[in-house]
Amino acid sequence: MAGCLSQDLKERIVRSVVDEGLSQAETSRRLMVTEATVSRTMRALRERGTVSPVAFVHGPAPKLNQTHLEWLQARVQASPFLSTYELTPLFCEAFPEVPVHRSTILRGLHRLGLSVKKRQR
Repeated sequence: MAGCLSQDLKERIVRSVVDEGLSQAETSRRLMVTEATVSRTMRALRERGTVSPVAFVHGPAPKLNQTHLEWLQARVQASPFLSTYELTPLFCEAFPEVPVHRSTILRGLHRLGLSVKKRQR
């Protein structure tokens, strides 16, 4: 598998096709890249307006927002011996529009820097 193209090479491909008016085939021979590489680079320029790399998003956004986290923190402070098995149905009752699994509650508590029992009574 080939590596990523350097930003400089992508810009040279764009200059060759756009500014100098060379065809994609001529550009690929001149810069010693495949025609598919030139085609992909030019498609990126057309679709995104730039050949800069796309920022990578690391997974989906957290399901619990700040309001949910504050509720969790207050609940754990009020009853520090609640397990996640007990917290999860309480959370689902308080926020029925956000159905969550126990693992989501665990991740929320982890974000808050809190730890709770993980075993069922």
